[in-house]
Amino acid sequence: MTEKAVFDITQLPASFKKFLEDNDIDPAVYTVADLPRYIRTNTHVPLPQRPTLQDLKDQFETEQVIPVPGLQDFFSVQLGDKRISDISAYKEHAIFGIDLSSAIAVQALELQPDDQVLDLCCAPGAKLCMIANLLGKGGLGTATGVDLAAHRLATCRSLLKKYKVGEKVRLFEADGTTFSVLPPQRLGNRVICATDNEKKRQKTTVVKPFWASRLLRFDDQSRSGIGYDKVLVDAECTHDGSIAHILKYEKWGWDAFEKNFMDTDRLSSIAGLQRDLMKRGWELLKKGGTMVYSTCSLTIGQNEANVAWFLTRYPEAKLASIPTYGIQKATMKKQTNEALQGEIEKYCLRFDPIQSRTSGFFLAKFIKDEEE
Repeated sequence: MTEKAVFDITQLPASFKKFLEDNDIDPAVYTVADLPRYIRTNTHVPLPQRPTLQDLKDQFETEQVIPVPGLQDFFSVQLGDKRISDISAYKEHAIFGIDLSSAIAVQALELQPDDQVLDLCCAPGAKLCMIANLLGKGGLGTATGVDLAAHRLATCRSLLKKYKVGEKVRLFEADGTTFSVLPPQRLGNRVICATDNEKKRQKTTVVKPFWASRLLRFDDQSRSGIGYDKVLVDAECTHDGSIAHILKYEKWGWDAFEKNFMDTDRLSSIAGLQRDLMKRGWELLKKGGTMVYSTCSLTIGQNEANVAWFLTRYPEAKLASIPTYGIQKATMKKQTNEALQGEIEKYCLRFDPIQSRTSGFFLAKFIKDEEE
């Protein structure tokens, strides 16, 4: 096995060290080595063609392929010298790589076969693949993915086609803070929701999808007033919780890091963007629906503070618990609204590399009260 060099945190730029200090983040998180990678079985593949646990161990040439408790068809892998793309199960599209944070966020939605799902920040597409897997083939459930950039949506489209999971998915190139297309009315020739005749006669401005499956390509977007059952806001963030993301700059150069990560305008506006995404996701969620908010940041402002702000703004929003799937939670950080701190600590999840032995991420799950 190739020996991996330990990252020297003294190389981190002074501006980033100050960012970490201001946000009470221990720089030692970037020295945690040998975190596992994660894969999911593509359950659209017929059962006889799916790899067993022993198949995966044989193909990765390691016993360190471990099912994650509570996440069916999901495994952690200590890769060693192997890459995920090296093994036959990957080449046969029977597995795909997906971050643990993304998988838990999707699982927290508790998807049902007829759910209409909105992924408001869908790139690069692994979440959509898992959503499609969990919706399955039999029900009326659909997934709508939104992203601002065409090249990122093209990646999503490629993944959906590669894994043959896109038959109930559509993609929109749009700003997630202003996206307004409601769930589809039909899935092919099957009616998802009957539309009021009077409303149907009203003129509707149809937003052309970036891409849609044959079953959703000609939806007339006339489903007035009914929101999505489930909304995922895996928000744009500073990515400071992702060790792999930060340490790429060791190769790319810290000058690029200063330009991309420490951009003053971006750092000052990122929490506002996240709140706008949460607002829009909530507006598109129907009563009784579920919205999951997640980031791969370790900061207070992008996590606990955003949850406190949201609960204050939307009193009909109720936090719900999310399983830890056997992972040790990290200590929740204190934000300024003391009245909400206990509720946030009870229901939200925070993981970091030191306490949890994972990349850093945060999740909150909201239920929209039907009595609002």
